[in-house]
Amino acid sequence: MDDKELKQLANNLLFEPNEEVLTLAKKLLGSIDKELLELENFDLSYLKAMSHVNEKPLAFEKLRLDEIDESFILDKKSILENAKEHDNDFVIIKKVINEN
Repeated sequence: MDDKELKQLANNLLFEPNEEVLTLAKKLLGSIDKELLELENFDLSYLKAMSHVNEKPLAFEKLRLDEIDESFILDKKSILENAKEHDNDFVIIKKVINEN
C-alpha cells in the first residue's frame, strides 16, 4: 500500500495522519504481509472447514449476568468539553454517509 492509498484510507476513517504515522503504518503492513506469506508453508489440506472456532454448543446458563458498572458514567459537561465541536446541548459530528 503506497502513501496515497494510506492517506485515502485514513481520510475515509476520518483520521489525519502525519508522516511518522504513515511510515509506521507501512512498516506494520510490511510485517503483516511477511507473516501472512509464512502461512503458505503450512499444509492445511487435511483440516475440515469449521463454522465456529469452538464448535461446542453454547451453554447460556454458564454466561455471566450483565451488571451495570456505575463507576464509569460520563456527565454531559465532560462529554461536551471533550468534543471537537458542540453547541449547548449536543456534540456535532461530521456526516459520513454519502459524503465525498
